Amino acid sequence: MTKPSENWFEEINYLRAIAIIGVLIIHTIDDTAAVKNLTGLMFSLMYIEELVRFAVPMFIFVSGFVLYNKYRSELPVKDFYKKRFMSILIPYIIFSVIYCIVNTQLGLFPAFTLNSVIDSIFNFTASGHFWYFQLILTFYIFYPAIIAYYEITKDRFEIHLLFALFSPILIMYVLGSFIPSFGFALSTPFKYLIYFLFGIYTKDNYDKICRRLERISMKKILLLGSLIASLPFVSMFLVVDSRYGTQFSNSIPYYYQLTLVSTNILHICIFMFCLNFLLIYKPKFTLLQKTGEYSYGIFLVHALFHNFLLIYIFPRFSIFPTSLNFYIILFALMLTMSYFTVKLMLKNRLTSYMITGKLTNN
Repeated sequence: MTKPSENWFEEINYLRAIAIIGVLIIHTIDDTAAVKNLTGLMFSLMYIEELVRFAVPMFIFVSGFVLYNKYRSELPVKDFYKKRFMSILIPYIIFSVIYCIVNTQLGLFPAFTLNSVIDSIFNFTASGHFWYFQLILTFYIFYPAIIAYYEITKDRFEIHLLFALFSPILIMYVLGSFIPSFGFALSTPFKYLIYFLFGIYTKDNYDKICRRLERISMKKILLLGSLIASLPFVSMFLVVDSRYGTQFSNSIPYYYQLTLVSTNILHICIFMFCLNFLLIYKPKFTLLQKTGEYSYGIFLVHALFHNFLLIYIFPRFSIFPTSLNFYIILFALMLTMSYFTVKLMLKNRLTSYMITGKLTNN
């Protein structure tokens, strides 16, 4: 794989910041599952949760973008895998052990043993959000094949590349929901492949996409915003039904298939909306840039604070998930504590290694 001259795009850290804030919002609102009554507050929070589910897809989009900025065809396998896996596996293993220890102390795990730690590492179960590592490692493993698929499709379809890339995947999604033999299309890595490819496509056509986004009219921006605001209503009833036993989704024919397509459209629209905003207004928010820079570390540590606050702090102050204050305070504290923890860790060579997998920042 050739390594082209790398360019850095200021938009990347802003997109990472938006994505990690979305992840924390999702993990905050997930606590609505403890509320047994479907109130207006719960319904509103689940709408917000469905809206910000673009967060993990945005991280995958950024990963595709950044990788294609560094590596294209003719892969130097040893160098590529060494750098990619060390930056992921070292922090993952370290924090898996940390989560096993802390979650045992919090009473979330039955016991801390060598077997339980090894099992958690191999099954990505040390913490609920660690499924993401399995996902991103899958994309790293199959990156040469993904690039080959992209470049073959690009050579053959040229101006119809976008349609040629994504239509087979969307068709597989739908077939997977109807035909058991196509069920692999609904597995986690395959479901997120469209976002990884879209990141690659965006990097490959970045100048052209930027020019189009910068020229887009305000009317079209408002229409895009309206589409983004309305699409979460299409898919959110799956969550409402699963948590409260309602039957909204059953009354709509082929509802599940509809959500498979609508969520992909929603997330890609949000990516473009965010890029448009960043390109037009070129914000200079240092705190937001730093949040994006620290996003991987925040992802690693935030669940420690989430669990600690829920188990030890909130019950003492009678802060319960039936109240809006619960979600505001939990999100604000979790983000603030995670941000400053990562900031401090990155100042020390050893603790920085725990997050970056590198002994130096060079």
